Amino acid sequence: MKKITPMLIVAGILMLLGAVYAAYPSLASGYAVDSNFHGINVPPGSDVVVAAYTTDMNVYQVTFIWRYPNDTIAFGPEVDNTAEAGDPYEGNPVNTFSSTHTVSVIGDWGVQALFQGPDGKTKEGINFVVQTKATSFFVIPDIPVLGTIGSLAAMLLGLGLFIKRKK
Repeated sequence: MKKITPMLIVAGILMLLGAVYAAYPSLASGYAVDSNFHGINVPPGSDVVVAAYTTDMNVYQVTFIWRYPNDTIAFGPEVDNTAEAGDPYEGNPVNTFSSTHTVSVIGDWGVQALFQGPDGKTKEGINFVVQTKATSFFVIPDIPVLGTIGSLAAMLLGLGLFIKRKK
């Protein structure tokens, strides 16, 4: 037991260090996009917030283009020119732009963020784009009936096995 306790303490510390979440996704390029449903499925009718981060202080606005799973435009182009200053990232200041929408169509959605600055080019019909980043999320059907039927089937199977063993 005395040998296990220090290993548990070390494992606990390592898990806590691993649980520390960076304030921003990778900003190695100076630009990043993330959502509040990054890596998890989205229930229909949920509000999805997509945030665009940049360390490029020349970016004065970000245009968001939300795309349905069939690649047609759902929302946008939508401009956010109200940058919120964030904590520094590796010593560089960070500006955050965001867009929020409620999604209900099932499938793999995509959101493009076009970072706009004075030295940019025209991309996607938008002027002054210095960088384009994208994120995606998957909207899944919300079918509680299947879970209920599965639970009921498991209970009935258990009851059947119990009665059979009793005989």
